[in-house]
Amino acid sequence: MIEGAGKTMFGQLAGGNDLGLPSPAPGPGAPASLALRSGATVIDLAIAVPVILVPLLAFERIVLAGVGDEGANIWRLVAVLWVVAFLLTYSPFSTYRWGRTLGKRVMGLKVVRVGSDSRLGYGRALIRHLANVGIGLVPVILIANISLIGTDAQLRGMHDRLARSAVVRTR
Repeated sequence: MIEGAGKTMFGQLAGGNDLGLPSPAPGPGAPASLALRSGATVIDLAIAVPVILVPLLAFERIVLAGVGDEGANIWRLVAVLWVVAFLLTYSPFSTYRWGRTLGKRVMGLKVVRVGSDSRLGYGRALIRHLANVGIGLVPVILIANISLIGTDAQLRGMHDRLARSAVVRTR
């Protein structure tokens, strides 16, 4: 670790801290820093937004052209179903099947069960994801979760604790 890195905001994001907790060792199997996790989230959001919006906008044009304004209720129902389907599949299924989403893969991370290198089952992956979404909807809880990740020796957030998971580096 860089001398004094734990005493700065960058040091905290990179995995150091001001609480005297040991910084994670670099390399495979080490807890993933908040910076790497945030990068993975940005990539996953960059994937999610077009995957959700493009089909909905196309469907809206089709419905409005074919049915007119009466199709608005149909479009709303399809929109809700599409968003729920995405929420129940992309992150939970990717985490269950491959141990990571595309964003985590790019950033060299994976989600594992605490105490092992094995992937989560779909149930735990779903709980982890839904908890993470819920945390993100309440700013005060989101800030508390980020603080927890930044100060926890294993760099685990509330959603990780609930699912008994950890995000670790693969490289």
